[in-house]
Amino acid sequence: MARDVVAVTLKDKVIKNLTSQGLTLAFHLALSNPASAPRELVRYRYRVTINQKQFLNMTVVLDEPLTVPPGGETLVALSVKLSYDLLTAAVGPIEEKAICDLVGDLYFRTERKKEQRVPIAFSGEFPVFKDPEIELLPLKVNDLTVGGADVVFRPRFRNPNGYDLIVDKISFALFFGDREVLSGQIPEDKNLPRAGEKTFSLPFLLDFFEAGEKMREDFQKDEIPCRFAGEIEVMSAWGRLFIRFDKAQGLRFDKVS
Repeated sequence: MARDVVAVTLKDKVIKNLTSQGLTLAFHLALSNPASAPRELVRYRYRVTINQKQFLNMTVVLDEPLTVPPGGETLVALSVKLSYDLLTAAVGPIEEKAICDLVGDLYFRTERKKEQRVPIAFSGEFPVFKDPEIELLPLKVNDLTVGGADVVFRPRFRNPNGYDLIVDKISFALFFGDREVLSGQIPEDKNLPRAGEKTFSLPFLLDFFEAGEKMREDFQKDEIPCRFAGEIEVMSAWGRLFIRFDKAQGLRFDKVS
């Protein structure tokens, strides 16, 4: 390679916007210009393979050239947006993680309007993330009177991933019918072991005089309409993940004799 050609080095690889639908894998590059005059990055092309199967082939022409001055480093990012659905369709099923290989060229324009091509080749690993699954166990009714009920709501969270989830916070709102009956944050240790589960017990008192006659009538039936919604905040190696959940079903009663 000529001495006046821009040198490209990989600074780091960053996973962003990780969800159960996909993620973005960004390759952060440092451009070093050894020439005495500026260079301009005008376009680039790259081919992406996942687990050695082709996923993406594209060329990008910059609307405004990126100037790379002599000396020092100019940082740029090449980002690959990965949708799990598109990945599965293109390369087949992917379990817990996969390897992304990016190969291509960067094209720079010199002060004499000549073009210089710089080949690149980078590789990075990324995870396949699955949202925790939620099961609502029957509502435990410790006491039921004309005026209200002493109950325990029991949500069960399952971690379908092959790695632990370090859960910092679970915020929630619980509705019976169209009325909110409980809200806040789940206490206790909330971490979910890999391929494991954890059941939480949330006791509270329900006042039928405040909740209304329909609530009292629903407690005489086999089940009550229930909605459990909120957000799970997970601390991970790829940053904080905010996972929304919203589960609605008929909630059966587990009445103490």
